[in-house]
Amino acid sequence: MTIDRRVMLATMATMAGLAAGFGPLANAQSKAAWPTKTVKFIVGAAAGGSASDAATRFFANQIAERSKQPVVVDNRPGADGNLAAEVVARSAPDGHTFLVTGNNTHAANVHLYKSMSFDPEKDFAPVTTYARVPYVLLINGNRLAARTLKDFIADARANPGKLTYASAAVASRVGVEQLKLTAKFDAVNVAYKSGAQAMTDLLGGHVDFYIADAVNALQQVQAGRAIALGVTVAERLPAAPDLPTIAESGFPDFDFASWLAVWTSAGTPPELVRAASAAINDAMGSPAGKQFLEKQGLLPYPGSPEALRTLQQRETLRWGQAIRAAQMVAH
Repeated sequence: MTIDRRVMLATMATMAGLAAGFGPLANAQSKAAWPTKTVKFIVGAAAGGSASDAATRFFANQIAERSKQPVVVDNRPGADGNLAAEVVARSAPDGHTFLVTGNNTHAANVHLYKSMSFDPEKDFAPVTTYARVPYVLLINGNRLAARTLKDFIADARANPGKLTYASAAVASRVGVEQLKLTAKFDAVNVAYKSGAQAMTDLLGGHVDFYIADAVNALQQVQAGRAIALGVTVAERLPAAPDLPTIAESGFPDFDFASWLAVWTSAGTPPELVRAASAAINDAMGSPAGKQFLEKQGLLPYPGSPEALRTLQQRETLRWGQAIRAAQMVAH
Protein backbone atom coordinates (compact mmCIF):
# COMPACT_ATOMS: atom_id res chain seq x y z
CA MET A 1 0.00 0.00 0.00
CA THR A 2 2.07 2.84 -1.25
CA ILE A 3 1.51 6.16 0.44
CA ASP A 4 0.83 8.90 -2.10
CA ARG A 5 3.82 11.17 -1.67
CA ARG A 6 2.03 13.99 -3.44
CA VAL A 7 -0.45 14.06 -0.59
CA MET A 8 2.44 14.12 1.89
CA LEU A 9 4.05 17.06 0.11
CA ALA A 10 0.77 18.92 0.03
CA THR A 11 0.33 18.18 3.70
CA MET A 12 3.78 19.55 4.51
CA ALA A 13 2.97 22.70 2.57
CA THR A 14 -0.21 23.08 4.58
CA MET A 15 1.77 22.56 7.75
CA ALA A 16 4.04 25.43 6.86
CA GLY A 17 1.07 27.74 6.96
CA LEU A 18 -0.26 26.60 10.34
CA ALA A 19 0.38 28.78 13.35
CA ALA A 20 2.17 27.29 16.32
CA GLY A 21 0.91 29.70 18.96
CA PHE A 22 -0.74 28.43 22.14
CA GLY A 23 -2.37 29.86 25.25
CA PRO A 24 -5.18 29.79 24.27
CA LEU A 25 -3.92 28.24 21.03
CA ALA A 26 -4.50 30.65 18.18
CA ASN A 27 -4.61 29.53 14.57
CA ALA A 28 -3.41 32.24 12.17
CA GLN A 29 -6.06 31.38 9.61
CA SER A 30 -9.08 31.05 11.92
CA LYS A 31 -8.19 33.47 14.74
CA ALA A 32 -10.06 31.04 17.03
CA ALA A 33 -9.21 30.75 20.72
CA TRP A 34 -8.75 27.07 21.55
CA PRO A 35 -9.07 25.33 23.92
CA THR A 36 -11.37 27.20 26.26
CA LYS A 37 -12.24 24.26 28.52
CA THR A 38 -11.27 20.64 29.21
CA VAL A 39 -10.17 18.72 26.12
CA LYS A 40 -10.89 15.00 25.82
CA PHE A 41 -8.95 12.64 23.58
CA ILE A 42 -10.80 9.31 23.24
CA VAL A 43 -8.42 6.47 22.32
CA GLY A 44 -9.65 3.17 20.90
CA ALA A 45 -6.89 1.17 22.60
CA ALA A 46 -6.00 0.13 26.13
CA ALA A 47 -3.85 2.43 28.26
CA GLY A 48 -0.16 1.69 27.87
CA GLY A 49 -0.68 -0.92 25.22
CA SER A 50 -0.28 0.82 21.89
CA ALA A 51 1.57 3.44 19.90
CA SER A 52 -1.61 5.49 19.57
CA ASP A 53 -2.07 5.63 23.36
CA ALA A 54 1.54 6.67 23.96
CA ALA A 55 1.43 9.33 21.25
CA THR A 56 -1.89 10.69 22.50
CA ARG A 57 -0.50 11.10 25.99
CA PHE A 58 2.53 12.89 24.58
CA PHE A 59 0.65 15.54 22.60
CA ALA A 60 -2.07 15.80 25.27
CA ASN A 61 0.60 16.78 27.80
CA GLN A 62 2.11 19.25 25.35
CA ILE A 63 -1.27 20.90 24.72
CA ALA A 64 -2.08 21.04 28.44
CA GLU A 65 1.26 22.64 29.28
CA ARG A 66 0.99 25.29 26.58
CA SER A 67 -2.72 26.09 26.81
CA LYS A 68 -3.06 25.86 30.62
CA GLN A 69 -6.31 23.95 30.07
CA PRO A 70 -7.02 20.42 31.39
CA VAL A 71 -6.54 17.65 28.83
CA VAL A 72 -7.89 14.16 29.51
CA VAL A 73 -7.01 10.90 27.74
CA ASP A 74 -9.94 8.47 27.86
CA ASN A 75 -9.22 4.89 26.74
CA ARG A 76 -12.16 3.00 25.25
CA PRO A 77 -10.75 -0.23 23.79
CA GLY A 78 -12.93 -2.73 21.98
CA ALA A 79 -14.41 -3.66 18.61
CA ASP A 80 -11.29 -2.57 16.70
CA GLY A 81 -11.75 1.02 17.86
CA ASN A 82 -15.47 1.23 17.09
CA LEU A 83 -16.46 1.78 20.73
CA ALA A 84 -14.28 4.86 20.98
CA ALA A 85 -15.44 6.13 17.61
CA GLU A 86 -19.08 5.90 18.64
CA VAL A 87 -18.42 8.07 21.71
CA VAL A 88 -16.93 10.85 19.60
CA ALA A 89 -19.50 10.55 16.82
CA ARG A 90 -22.21 11.28 19.40
CA SER A 91 -20.31 14.03 21.23
CA ALA A 92 -21.13 17.73 21.10
CA PRO A 93 -19.51 19.44 18.08
CA ASP A 94 -17.73 22.03 20.19
CA GLY A 95 -14.11 21.26 19.30
CA HIS A 96 -13.16 19.76 22.65
CA THR A 97 -13.74 16.01 22.19
CA PHE A 98 -11.52 14.09 19.78
CA LEU A 99 -11.03 10.55 18.55
CA VAL A 100 -7.47 9.26 18.22
CA THR A 101 -7.42 6.22 15.96
CA GLY A 102 -6.28 5.26 12.47
CA ASN A 103 -7.03 3.21 9.44
CA ASN A 104 -8.99 0.68 11.50
CA THR A 105 -12.09 2.74 12.32
CA HIS A 106 -11.82 5.06 9.32
CA ALA A 107 -10.73 2.80 6.47
CA ALA A 108 -10.81 -0.93 7.31
CA ASN A 109 -13.71 -1.54 9.68
CA VAL A 110 -16.40 -0.63 7.19
CA HIS A 111 -15.26 -3.72 5.27
CA LEU A 112 -14.99 -5.93 8.35
CA TYR A 113 -18.23 -5.14 10.17
CA LYS A 114 -21.63 -5.87 8.67
CA SER A 115 -23.00 -2.86 10.54
CA MET A 116 -21.57 -0.01 12.59
CA SER A 117 -23.30 2.55 14.78
CA PHE A 118 -21.57 5.44 13.03
CA ASP A 119 -20.59 6.56 9.55
CA PRO A 120 -16.78 7.03 9.33
CA GLU A 121 -17.17 9.98 6.96
CA LYS A 122 -20.50 11.65 7.69
CA ASP A 123 -20.24 11.57 11.48
CA PHE A 124 -16.73 13.01 11.79
CA ALA A 125 -14.69 16.07 10.94
CA PRO A 126 -11.08 15.14 10.10
CA VAL A 127 -8.41 17.01 12.08
CA THR A 128 -4.94 15.70 11.17
CA THR A 129 -2.67 12.74 10.74
CA TYR A 130 0.41 12.68 12.97
CA ALA A 131 2.29 9.39 12.47
CA ARG A 132 2.77 6.32 10.30
CA VAL A 133 3.28 2.93 11.91
CA PRO A 134 5.95 0.83 10.18
CA TYR A 135 6.11 -2.92 10.69
CA VAL A 136 8.87 -5.50 10.79
CA LEU A 137 8.70 -9.09 9.54
CA LEU A 138 9.83 -11.35 12.39
CA ILE A 139 10.50 -15.07 12.39
CA ASN A 140 11.17 -17.60 15.10
CA GLY A 141 14.75 -18.66 14.43
CA ASN A 142 14.25 -22.02 16.11
CA ARG A 143 11.45 -22.96 13.73
CA LEU A 144 12.83 -21.53 10.50
CA ALA A 145 16.35 -21.74 9.09
CA ALA A 146 16.02 -18.63 6.89
CA ARG A 147 18.06 -15.59 7.84
CA THR A 148 17.21 -13.40 4.84
CA LEU A 149 13.92 -12.47 3.22
CA LYS A 150 14.99 -14.25 0.03
CA ASP A 151 15.52 -17.52 1.89
CA PHE A 152 12.28 -17.09 3.83
CA ILE A 153 10.26 -16.63 0.62
CA ALA A 154 11.96 -19.64 -0.96
CA ASP A 155 11.11 -21.73 2.09
CA ALA A 156 7.49 -20.55 2.10
CA ARG A 157 7.08 -21.29 -1.62
CA ALA A 158 8.59 -24.76 -1.17
CA ASN A 159 6.13 -25.52 1.66
CA PRO A 160 2.79 -24.03 0.57
CA GLY A 161 0.29 -23.76 3.39
CA LYS A 162 2.65 -25.21 5.99
CA LEU A 163 4.05 -22.05 7.56
CA THR A 164 1.92 -20.30 10.19
CA TYR A 165 1.76 -16.61 11.03
CA ALA A 166 0.30 -14.66 13.92
CA SER A 167 -2.08 -11.74 13.56
CA ALA A 168 -3.54 -9.58 16.30
CA ALA A 169 -5.11 -6.68 14.46
CA VAL A 170 -6.28 -5.78 11.00
CA ALA A 171 -2.93 -4.24 10.08
CA SER A 172 -0.81 -7.24 11.09
CA ARG A 173 -3.10 -9.57 9.12
CA VAL A 174 -3.35 -7.39 6.03
CA GLY A 175 0.42 -6.75 6.04
CA VAL A 176 1.11 -10.47 5.76
CA GLU A 177 -1.63 -10.95 3.18
CA GLN A 178 -0.10 -8.19 1.08
CA LEU A 179 3.30 -9.89 1.32
CA LYS A 180 1.76 -13.24 0.36
CA LEU A 181 0.16 -11.71 -2.72
CA THR A 182 3.33 -9.84 -3.68
CA ALA A 183 5.77 -12.70 -3.11
CA LYS A 184 3.36 -15.42 -4.26
CA PHE A 185 3.38 -17.83 -1.34
CA ASP A 186 0.79 -19.26 1.02
CA ALA A 187 0.69 -19.54 4.82
CA VAL A 188 -1.89 -20.17 7.53
CA ASN A 189 -3.17 -17.39 9.78
CA VAL A 190 -3.43 -17.85 13.55
CA ALA A 191 -5.47 -15.02 15.05
CA TYR A 192 -4.88 -13.55 18.52
CA LYS A 193 -6.79 -11.03 20.60
CA SER A 194 -3.73 -8.89 21.34
CA GLY A 195 -0.27 -8.13 20.02
CA ALA A 196 1.23 -9.31 23.29
CA GLN A 197 -0.34 -12.75 22.87
CA ALA A 198 0.80 -12.96 19.25
CA MET A 199 4.36 -12.02 20.17
CA THR A 200 4.41 -14.49 23.06
CA ASP A 201 3.43 -17.34 20.78
CA LEU A 202 5.97 -16.33 18.15
CA LEU A 203 8.74 -16.31 20.74
CA GLY A 204 7.43 -19.54 22.24
CA GLY A 205 7.65 -21.33 18.90
CA HIS A 206 3.93 -21.81 18.35
CA VAL A 207 3.92 -19.89 15.03
CA ASP A 208 6.59 -19.28 12.40
CA PHE A 209 6.37 -15.56 11.69
CA TYR A 210 4.62 -12.31 12.56
CA ILE A 211 4.51 -8.77 11.21
CA ALA A 212 4.74 -6.59 14.33
CA ASP A 213 4.89 -2.84 14.84
CA ALA A 214 8.48 -1.68 14.71
CA VAL A 215 8.98 -0.64 18.32
CA ASN A 216 7.83 -3.98 19.75
CA ALA A 217 9.57 -5.96 17.01
CA LEU A 218 12.93 -4.30 17.50
CA GLN A 219 12.81 -4.85 21.26
CA GLN A 220 12.59 -8.59 20.66
CA VAL A 221 15.31 -8.52 18.01
CA GLN A 222 17.70 -6.56 20.22
CA ALA A 223 17.06 -9.04 23.05
CA GLY A 224 17.93 -11.91 20.71
CA ARG A 225 14.50 -13.51 20.98
CA ALA A 226 13.41 -13.07 17.34
CA ILE A 227 14.98 -12.51 13.93
CA ALA A 228 14.02 -9.58 11.71
CA LEU A 229 13.96 -10.10 7.96
CA GLY A 230 12.68 -6.77 6.67
CA VAL A 231 10.91 -3.47 7.21
CA THR A 232 7.52 -3.07 5.54
CA VAL A 233 7.87 0.61 4.59
CA ALA A 234 9.93 1.89 1.68
CA GLU A 235 12.60 3.60 3.79
CA ARG A 236 14.90 2.10 6.42
CA LEU A 237 14.11 2.93 10.02
CA PRO A 238 16.35 5.33 11.95
CA ALA A 239 16.20 2.93 14.90
CA ALA A 240 17.45 0.03 12.75
CA PRO A 241 19.48 1.44 9.85
CA ASP A 242 21.09 -1.92 9.06
CA LEU A 243 17.77 -3.72 8.62
CA PRO A 244 16.82 -3.78 4.92
CA THR A 245 13.35 -3.02 3.66
CA ILE A 246 11.21 -5.61 1.93
CA ALA A 247 11.21 -3.26 -1.07
CA GLU A 248 14.98 -3.37 -1.45
CA SER A 249 15.04 -7.12 -0.87
CA GLY A 250 13.42 -8.00 -4.15
CA PHE A 251 9.94 -6.44 -4.03
CA PRO A 252 10.41 -2.79 -5.04
CA ASP A 253 6.72 -1.80 -4.90
CA PHE A 254 6.12 -3.09 -1.39
CA ASP A 255 5.35 -0.27 1.05
CA PHE A 256 2.98 -1.13 3.87
CA ALA A 257 2.16 0.93 6.96
CA SER A 258 -0.82 1.88 9.02
CA TRP A 259 -1.39 5.48 10.05
CA LEU A 260 -2.63 7.36 13.10
CA ALA A 261 -4.90 10.37 13.03
CA VAL A 262 -7.35 12.55 14.93
CA TRP A 263 -11.01 13.29 14.25
CA THR A 264 -13.76 15.22 16.00
CA SER A 265 -17.53 15.16 15.61
CA ALA A 266 -19.17 16.40 12.43
CA GLY A 267 -20.48 19.94 12.61
CA THR A 268 -17.57 21.25 14.66
CA PRO A 269 -16.74 24.82 13.52
CA PRO A 270 -13.88 24.70 10.99
CA GLU A 271 -11.86 27.32 12.88
CA LEU A 272 -11.79 25.07 15.96
CA VAL A 273 -10.81 22.06 13.87
CA ARG A 274 -7.92 24.03 12.39
CA ALA A 275 -6.80 25.28 15.78
CA ALA A 276 -6.67 21.70 17.11
CA SER A 277 -4.88 20.53 13.97
CA ALA A 278 -2.25 23.24 14.41
CA ALA A 279 -1.76 22.35 18.08
CA ILE A 280 -1.21 18.64 17.43
CA ASN A 281 1.11 19.25 14.49
CA ASP A 282 3.10 21.76 16.48
CA ALA A 283 3.53 19.31 19.35
CA MET A 284 4.60 16.43 17.12
CA GLY A 285 6.81 18.62 14.96
CA SER A 286 8.76 20.04 17.91
CA PRO A 287 12.21 18.63 18.74
CA ALA A 288 10.66 16.72 21.64
CA GLY A 289 7.92 15.42 19.35
CA LYS A 290 10.38 14.20 16.74
CA GLN A 291 12.46 12.50 19.42
CA PHE A 292 9.35 10.85 20.82
CA LEU A 293 8.26 9.50 17.43
CA GLU A 294 11.68 8.03 16.72
CA LYS A 295 11.83 6.39 20.16
CA GLN A 296 8.40 4.87 19.58
CA GLY A 297 9.38 3.54 16.16
CA LEU A 298 6.88 5.83 14.45
CA LEU A 299 7.38 7.91 11.32
CA PRO A 300 6.32 11.59 11.25
CA TYR A 301 3.16 12.16 9.25
CA PRO A 302 2.03 15.79 9.70
CA GLY A 303 -1.34 16.64 8.23
CA SER A 304 -4.32 18.90 7.84
CA PRO A 305 -8.10 18.40 7.77
CA GLU A 306 -8.13 18.41 3.96
CA ALA A 307 -5.23 15.96 3.61
CA LEU A 308 -6.77 13.57 6.13
CA ARG A 309 -10.11 13.59 4.30
CA THR A 310 -8.34 12.71 1.05
CA LEU A 311 -6.26 10.01 2.74
CA GLN A 312 -9.30 8.48 4.43
CA GLN A 313 -11.26 8.22 1.20
CA ARG A 314 -8.35 6.71 -0.71
CA GLU A 315 -7.33 4.30 2.04
CA THR A 316 -10.91 3.08 2.53
CA LEU A 317 -10.76 1.78 -1.03
CA ARG A 318 -7.26 0.31 -0.64
CA TRP A 319 -7.91 -1.48 2.63
CA GLY A 320 -11.15 -2.81 1.18
CA GLN A 321 -9.27 -4.30 -1.74
CA ALA A 322 -6.70 -5.88 0.58
CA ILE A 323 -9.35 -7.29 2.93
CA ARG A 324 -11.30 -8.83 0.07
CA ALA A 325 -8.13 -10.27 -1.45
CA ALA A 326 -7.31 -11.84 1.91
CA GLN A 327 -10.87 -13.19 2.13
CA MET A 328 -11.27 -11.76 5.61
CA VAL A 329 -14.83 -12.34 6.79
CA ALA A 330 -17.03 -9.48 7.99
CA HIS A 331 -18.54 -9.91 11.44
